[in-house]
Amino acid sequence: MLRLNSLIQQASDYFINGFRQPASTRIFFKALVVYALVKLILMWPACRMVLQHHTLPLPRSIPGKLFLAPAFLANLYPDVFFSVGAALIVLLIVVKPHIILNLLFFWLTFNLYVVGFPVTDGSDVVLFMLSFWAIPLAHPRSLVSESQLFVRAALFNVGRLFCQFFVVMVYAVSGLDKIRSEGWQTGEAFAYVEHLEFLFNPLFKGIFEYPVWNLLFSWSTLAFELSFCVLIWINKTRLPIIIIGIIFHLFIWIVLSLPDFALIMILSYLIFLRNSDYEKIRSMFRPALP
Repeated sequence: MLRLNSLIQQASDYFINGFRQPASTRIFFKALVVYALVKLILMWPACRMVLQHHTLPLPRSIPGKLFLAPAFLANLYPDVFFSVGAALIVLLIVVKPHIILNLLFFWLTFNLYVVGFPVTDGSDVVLFMLSFWAIPLAHPRSLVSESQLFVRAALFNVGRLFCQFFVVMVYAVSGLDKIRSEGWQTGEAFAYVEHLEFLFNPLFKGIFEYPVWNLLFSWSTLAFELSFCVLIWINKTRLPIIIIGIIFHLFIWIVLSLPDFALIMILSYLIFLRNSDYEKIRSMFRPALP
């Protein structure tokens, strides 16, 4: 009973006793916003072309019209939608995070996913889901009461934790799905990659022609995705698994020509970094005192 009470007290202290890793969390959110701006600019011409010949199927209910109001605007005036969206994102880059602005950011990223659905990929889902959990990642701008500060700190810490959980679940679902697939168990999944001409980088033609290599690539992918779910929470293995993840996604970026997904997953690792990690990085580049 005492042990249970102790765990409850530790969990309570974790969530309400101050804002967890505020500096590194702010860097994560800003990186997410910059990524969204790049994504929006790159999608702009393609979406404008699609919307000239295709009308988005949008809901007729009042709640649906309110939630997807930007998408309705894109149906009529795509350039206005993208211009206003870009202006909002630039504002988010310049100012400090605020819950209302963060909410607008999620609203925009979800509508961007809807508008760009014909040309989107998995990165768009990761973006709007991370932006959803990141809504409470903001400090109070003015003095608030002690009770309000507890609530804001709890929301901040819960949002940060759920961003982390979401990234872990991406790997867990992907790894468990692969381990049940015969194609991944035998390595044949990599043999199929070269036939995806719209994705596969021709510079690497022949790399997946050897069954032994395919088997190695397959099980290495499974091992990374499933081990990430555990090792990311352990202090000694947190940074090494992040480095392995960066290499893993750079490989996907180059070989499969999927920069969007690779980059959003690499950026998602920032939510696992701590303030002290940035201090270590800064000290590495800081000139030594004489």
